[in-house]
Amino acid sequence: MTVDEVIDVLEAYFPLSLQEGWDNSGLQISKQDNIIKGVLLSLDVGMKTIKEAENNNCDLVIAHHPLLFKSIKKIYSSVYPYNVLQEAIKNNIGVYAFHTNLDIAKDGLNDRLCRMLKLQDVNIIENTPPLRIGELEKAIPLNEAIEYIKNKLGVSRVKYTGYDKSIVKKIAVCSGSCADMVYEIKEDFDLFLTGDLKHHTAFYAKESGINIVDATHFYTEICSKHILADILSEKLKNVKIVISKSDELPWKYK
Repeated sequence: MTVDEVIDVLEAYFPLSLQEGWDNSGLQISKQDNIIKGVLLSLDVGMKTIKEAENNNCDLVIAHHPLLFKSIKKIYSSVYPYNVLQEAIKNNIGVYAFHTNLDIAKDGLNDRLCRMLKLQDVNIIENTPPLRIGELEKAIPLNEAIEYIKNKLGVSRVKYTGYDKSIVKKIAVCSGSCADMVYEIKEDFDLFLTGDLKHHTAFYAKESGINIVDATHFYTEICSKHILADILSEKLKNVKIVISKSDELPWKYK
């Protein structure tokens, strides 16, 4: 199996043309040859990811988050992402990213989140391509909605703004760092589920009476690798596929 064949399958679902203008989805590191033994699917690409690929005899890493966003002017061997870049090249491991094109596409990341929450009547919101708005089967208090989200996404704690006794039925969903999109949403919704909620955005939401749940960038996007795994498992029966176990929150709690 070749790198091109694997990527062609996935790009048919999540074309690079869908990515945001600032993004760098696509090929990050090319292999010295085009033949692959196995594919490791991950959220992020760190040193542990490359080691995991080596240990599992995988020579292509397909991640959600790009390893490289900006142009490189200097390479420091002890600094991320350059250390990872060097390790991958040294071991002939290719790296490819499906990022905002996966967020935006039909049956991509945000549609998967809506299915995980069992939202009904889901709509894509015009001019905000990754954003979805759908409805719970029945209206519930905010506190119950938060516990429901935590259960469905497997997250132990969340940040949120809002009035605990407010009622939630219609939920806006946008994974990752979409919290600032709250300024743009014109449609009615009872709660906005996202990640990376900043202080000023949270203060704006609190003062404006808007319910936002920050379930973290990690937990709103960790399912990305399972989306890719489902497609590859169905379409390419003879490719070794490994779902990364090295993805982890980048911070700790005390």
